[in-house]
Amino acid sequence: MAAGDPPVLSFRVPVFNRGRNTTVRRGRKWHRVAEARLELGDGSLSAPIKLQTELKQFPTLTDADLRFEHDPDCRTVGGLLLVLQRLYPGFCAEEEVTLCHFRFGEARDD
Repeated sequence: MAAGDPPVLSFRVPVFNRGRNTTVRRGRKWHRVAEARLELGDGSLSAPIKLQTELKQFPTLTDADLRFEHDPDCRTVGGLLLVLQRLYPGFCAEEEVTLCHFRFGEARDD
């Protein structure tokens, strides 16, 4: 990746909804990142996509916050907690997380 290229969002479960998607990441690394490329199921990268990010404390999350989560196992707070604890050893339910919202699989107007 050349300097200035958007960072790559990798996924344990690279399945996406058509339209709006959300992925939750530990900490602040992805907060305020405006654009990224998605690592797709076949290992290829998507074209750059716009991100909208939101920083939250894990205990404040609700199932409604996760309704567009790309991974079906993460669409409830309890399910998300189990997945984050597997992905991030030592993750606890009091931590800060970044919600990354993006659109996928739609025709582009630009």
